[in-house]
Amino acid sequence: EHAIAAPRDGTIAEIVAECAAQGVPPPVVCQPYYNLLNRQPEVEILPACDHYGIGVASYSPVARGVLTGKYRPGAAAPEGSRGARKDTRMMQTEFREESFAIAQTLKAHAEKTGRTVTQFALAWLWANPIVTSVIAGPRTLEQWKDYAAALDTKWSDEDEALVDQRLKAIKEQI
Repeated sequence: EHAIAAPRDGTIAEIVAECAAQGVPPPVVCQPYYNLLNRQPEVEILPACDHYGIGVASYSPVARGVLTGKYRPGAAAPEGSRGARKDTRMMQTEFREESFAIAQTLKAHAEKTGRTVTQFALAWLWANPIVTSVIAGPRTLEQWKDYAAALDTKWSDEDEALVDQRLKAIKEQI
């Protein structure tokens, strides 16, 4: 069985066609970087995976820690975090005030509904029927417990409204 690791947009159909031409099995899973802060895979990757019956295992479901709510706008990164270590990938992507503001909005909403923002972010992914799994990377036992508790987290219409409407307004203000 084969996996596609974060394909470029438009290549999934080409890969499936080439597998057919070569007489080899097509990929069974795709691993895009997909979370509440990076929804770009919704444009082509997720629809292509759905069309070809390819599973989607999202990696970095909490955006390299930003969707845990530990980073706050205008504040120093917590000691020992990727942000404090100036992780190259994070510095190039999520480490920006806009992302921190969105995470804080999500955190406030999640806490009002008795969840952590990590649980909220994972519930959002699992509510998408195209997403078959997530690739988790918690570093501590407490983080693992938070991930495990997310398995029972439900996704509501109110949650969807927050993501689709309020977050767009936040992005426009920043």
